[in-house]
Amino acid sequence: MVYLLKIDDKVKKDLREIDKKWQIKILQTLKSTLTNSPQQGKRLAGILSKYHRLRVGDYRIIYQILEKEVVVEVIKIKHRSKIYK
Repeated sequence: MVYLLKIDDKVKKDLREIDKKWQIKILQTLKSTLTNSPQQGKRLAGILSKYHRLRVGDYRIIYQILEKEVVVEVIKIKHRSKIYK
């Protein structure tokens, strides 16, 4: 099953601030992994348990899988030192 990828405007803005090399790798990961098998990411714990995390180098993609709508909603893309703050 192929999932629709939903990316918020704020996430797009955050992505533009990342180095071009990493932008390309992150976009490739979004298109390949998240649209085809979003369950590959690690489920977060505690109050964030409805979200998943995917690592791309030192960057983290935080997303939510909406099974009923067959949608993956990207919540945040940031460097690992800033993502959970």
